[in-house]
Amino acid sequence: MTGTQPVGTGPRPPTRLHTVVLGAGGRAGRAVSRELVTRGHRVTGVVRDLRRHSARADFAALAGLGVDVAEADVTRGADLVEILPAADVVIVAVTPFSAPPPSFDGFDEAFYENVVAGVVGAVRRSPATRLITIGLFATLTLADGRTVMDDPAVFPPGLLPFARAHARELPALRRLASGHDWLVVTPPAGLRADGADETAGYALVEPPVDHRLFDGVLGYGQLARAVADQSETPTLHRTQVAVLPTPP
Repeated sequence: MTGTQPVGTGPRPPTRLHTVVLGAGGRAGRAVSRELVTRGHRVTGVVRDLRRHSARADFAALAGLGVDVAEADVTRGADLVEILPAADVVIVAVTPFSAPPPSFDGFDEAFYENVVAGVVGAVRRSPATRLITIGLFATLTLADGRTVMDDPAVFPPGLLPFARAHARELPALRRLASGHDWLVVTPPAGLRADGADETAGYALVEPPVDHRLFDGVLGYGQLARAVADQSETPTLHRTQVAVLPTPP
């Protein structure tokens, strides 16, 4: 395992960022939105169906904190052009479905590649917007050179279409976002809403990773702090990192 980054403990920068969270209606997106607005940043939370999400108590609580809620289809660049140009940081936390579907028939494995293309086409170029995407652990490289999704004992073969879709995100960023400062933040398999995220810390680890990836539980709060820290004070650039839990 290489490239472990310590968590910063210095003062936060005084600049108030304008951040846009795509997929703010999901667990990761809500956690990141909450963390950023709690730190005093302006947050625009983007959801695909505003009517459906506005009825949920947890999302209404974000609006109560001061999150600006907007509706857009992230696969439509025309929607994003209205929202992203003013953003200092864009966080991509979207998913095509809230739970694994019974079948991937008809699923477009270019989903995340298309999202990257739409985002890059909509954000401002000067000063360049920072892009942070939340990746899938199946795409991380192991010490033996394989990716996690190459091991059927670790990653269910039935979910490979979803993993392959995520795997197209990193090449798309390298190809399309060369003029931007981007980062793929990748939680481990054990990402849980009930993780010990109130007191435990986290570490950022550049691949290759070992089987610590499969140990312990990372809470959504820890993931949100990692994303917020890298939004405020970037220490990693144009790469993919794993977020691993550390003891409280």
